[in-house]
Amino acid sequence: MQETTKRLVFRYDKVYFYTRMVFYLILLLFALAVTLSSHDPGALLPWLVVLFAILIAAIIVLGVSPLLTSHWLTRTRLVLRRGLYFRAIIPLVEVANVGSYDAETRLGLSLSLNSRILFLTSSRHDLVEIRLKRPRRFSMVLGLKAKRIVFNVDNPGEFLAAMRERLSSLAPVKA
Repeated sequence: MQETTKRLVFRYDKVYFYTRMVFYLILLLFALAVTLSSHDPGALLPWLVVLFAILIAAIIVLGVSPLLTSHWLTRTRLVLRRGLYFRAIIPLVEVANVGSYDAETRLGLSLSLNSRILFLTSSRHDLVEIRLKRPRRFSMVLGLKAKRIVFNVDNPGEFLAAMRERLSSLAPVKA
């Protein structure tokens, strides 16, 4: 029997986050230009300090931190990560099925309430779908439940092969 690597790392497309970072930087520069063109910058200073702090925090959390993370597949769990604002550990025993996803998708982190699909996507291609045995709550989407998770990885074929291998190696659990 082939020995399985402890942790496999699966990267995902980061272009979405580069565009977000550029958007926040443009907002930051716009706020700076408004400050410099104001007749009385001192009157606007407290508001602008708050605005700058919010924009810098958004750049770090929503723009930079996702560039530094990837999804992990261990022997017994799937760890989905998206920067500092999303991390879900899914035991493989909770996974009913895994496969490619080619239906309409949403970009970013969102939950479809009518279909109970959690979207954790940064592109509309290379999508993978995980079907859970039971709906699960995700605190990062206000504690709502999802039965399916759709996310993207750079190499979905490799991910699906590794995931199926790990799922088949799990010992059957008695109810």
